[in-house]
Amino acid sequence: MLVAALTAASAMAAAALEQEAPVQDPKSLIAHMTESLLDELKTRTSEIKENEDVAYRISDRLVVPNLDFDRITRLVIGKYWRRASDEQRRKLTHELRSLIIRSYVTAMRTYADQIVASGPRITYLPSRYRPGDKKAVVRAALQLEGGKPVEVQYLLYRSDGRWKIYDIRIEGISLAITYRTSFGAEIQRSGIDGLIAQLEERNRNGAVALPPGVNVPLKANTGIGLH
Repeated sequence: MLVAALTAASAMAAAALEQEAPVQDPKSLIAHMTESLLDELKTRTSEIKENEDVAYRISDRLVVPNLDFDRITRLVIGKYWRRASDEQRRKLTHELRSLIIRSYVTAMRTYADQIVASGPRITYLPSRYRPGDKKAVVRAALQLEGGKPVEVQYLLYRSDGRWKIYDIRIEGISLAITYRTSFGAEIQRSGIDGLIAQLEERNRNGAVALPPGVNVPLKANTGIGLH
């Protein structure tokens, strides 16, 4: 499941390769982007593991421009988003963006070998969307070596002619909604400003936020949060 989670997240990572001629069909986009990133992981595994800067450059080039961080933050914060001021929303989006990027880079470096070794086979399942729709769900089945197929759903929103991912569901479990539980509990304890302060602290300390149950070998001064 750990490899499936990162392989799924990898589909977030490559729309930049198509910026000159945006793909209008979200399934074709996801398929092309997944293959492109897996190729990058395969050819640059050693670099990615040995040099954090390489992983960040790949993330900045292939991942960051293609995630809808505003929509991700609204989904994760849930009902509390309406209560937040403009400044609080700006800070929440900024801090969550930093956390997501670092978490992705950490997972990429930790599981690159496993992803390449597993040689995941991806089959795309029927998805319901029509030309002109602003939302789409692309469904795929990941077949990992020695494991059962894992169903993954990619949730995309189209804005200004571009599709961006705002959530991933693995076996029906939304990663964004999973994190909402932790965020909501912190807001109940200490308010929106308390959550912002917690996120700022985690970002200063280099913490990561991976799906529940995913543990990675990190330096002693690095915390794993928001499980």
